[in-house]
Amino acid sequence: MTVPGPAQPAAAGDTGAAIQVADLRKRYGDVVALAGVDLVVRAGEFFTLLGPSGSGKTTLLRLIAGFERPDGGRIELGGRDVTQVPPYARNVNTVFQDYALFPHMTVAQNIEYGLRVRHVPKAERREKVGRALEMVRLPALGSRTTRSRSRTRRCTSRPTSRRWASPTRTS
Repeated sequence: MTVPGPAQPAAAGDTGAAIQVADLRKRYGDVVALAGVDLVVRAGEFFTLLGPSGSGKTTLLRLIAGFERPDGGRIELGGRDVTQVPPYARNVNTVFQDYALFPHMTVAQNIEYGLRVRHVPKAERREKVGRALEMVRLPALGSRTTRSRSRTRRCTSRPTSRRWASPTRTS
């Protein structure tokens, strides 16, 4: 599977891809989860990963985050090969969609958590969280607790997780 890059050419001074995956492969026994995936996501690009159940979305995100090791291929973050780098040494945050949210925190505090753990200054954290909420057109939800989601949304939630490989939401 090859995922096309952005339609626009890179801006002058662009240092390259924020995330680059080349010929990524992963098997679980006889099951081929990923077979030669190539992907480029440029810095600042809003990127959504869509596909049917079982198509390898979660496997790809787990590989990028370092939670799994690929059978082959290469993963670069910011031009640095992180294929064999453990998750704690990668500059990637993971936000689980439903069951791992902190129910006592607001939406903004849940988004901000990874930055707080990395000791990012409070003003910078707030600014980044604000930008992330604006990017997904949900700035008004930042002050809500995760418990205040609609009843319909809670009843239709499935126990799956989604991860952010960058400040943009992927699924």
